[in-house]
Amino acid sequence: MNASMSAAVGLATIDAAEVQLMETMYHDPGTGLRHLDRHLSRLAHSAAVLGYEFGEREVRRHLAHQLSCAGAARVRVRLHRDGGVDVDVFAPPVAPACVSLVLDDEPVDSLDILLGHKTTLRERYDRRRHRNPDADDVVLVNEHGHVTETTIANLAARIDGVWWTPPLSSGCLPGVERSWQLDRGLMRERILTPSDLLAAEALAVTSSLKGVLPATLRP
Repeated sequence: MNASMSAAVGLATIDAAEVQLMETMYHDPGTGLRHLDRHLSRLAHSAAVLGYEFGEREVRRHLAHQLSCAGAARVRVRLHRDGGVDVDVFAPPVAPACVSLVLDDEPVDSLDILLGHKTTLRERYDRRRHRNPDADDVVLVNEHGHVTETTIANLAARIDGVWWTPPLSSGCLPGVERSWQLDRGLMRERILTPSDLLAAEALAVTSSLKGVLPATLRP
């Protein structure tokens, strides 16, 4: 399937269900929402690509209303196709000291447009997690045998003293923490394989919600 066909399939999937665009953030009562501007920029980009109405002022208004008295929290913004906004506030996440990972053997399509956008369409990720209940998270691999990300985070491997993360062309979400790390030169991009991960000096998963966490991969 070529890129244009994959894009058409992805858009048809969005149109066939009440799918919302989504951003998940960490709220600190002292400093506010972590990486808020980056999250809103990603949301605006996804809305433009996938044909959703987006008003940054409206999103910020809903966030301010919901978080006026909030403490530490996990915050989820959901954007409807017509521009409607929902904000969900949850207890803050509990991060493990080290994230245990396992490889999944069902390949993802690197040309699937939806891999590059965070939506409420989560079945592909939930399916992989459910069949690997003994691991904290699951590493996805594309049709070329290149690792992409995990079901809820971006991935990084330290090789020869450098932290590397898969390029977006492998088929992964442009994570907010990932972009922050790249912009500061703390990580670089390269294609990674399962063998690279197994031989790496160290592994990590990154997300705006939990930051950078050490990880291990089960052979």
